[in-house]
Amino acid sequence: MIVLDPVRLTIDMKSLSPGENRGSFDIPIDRIDLDIEDVEPEERGATLELVVDLEDKAVTCTGRLEAVFKTPCARCLEPAFFSITEQIYREYSWNSYSSEEQEIEVISNTDELDILDAVREAVLLSIPGKPLCSPDCTGISYN
Repeated sequence: MIVLDPVRLTIDMKSLSPGENRGSFDIPIDRIDLDIEDVEPEERGATLELVVDLEDKAVTCTGRLEAVFKTPCARCLEPAFFSITEQIYREYSWNSYSSEEQEIEVISNTDELDILDAVREAVLLSIPGKPLCSPDCTGISYN
């Protein structure tokens, strides 16, 4: 069973068994420092489903994040809401190496596996290019 710190988004490595480990978590997304400018959680909670595959020399973390965020509308600057259902994928290793296709993150602390960057990346990839508060937004009104 995966033990996850829901605010720091770290997995307790001692909670993992060799092979596939699964867990579903309600996380307080509003308390997590995602450090993404102009993007805030709209709801306090989010759902994070994880599959962590623990092997001898590597750990593969896959999953899905579901949450609702808000950001300024590209036309009028009022809040624009967007929901995400984004896949998470990250490979970790105790050895530093990289392949041509992707870089493998090095596990420096054998007690914890930090997945914050993987979750942050999922949110970043989901931000609309031109978020709108409504499809017919006319922009800033100068009345």
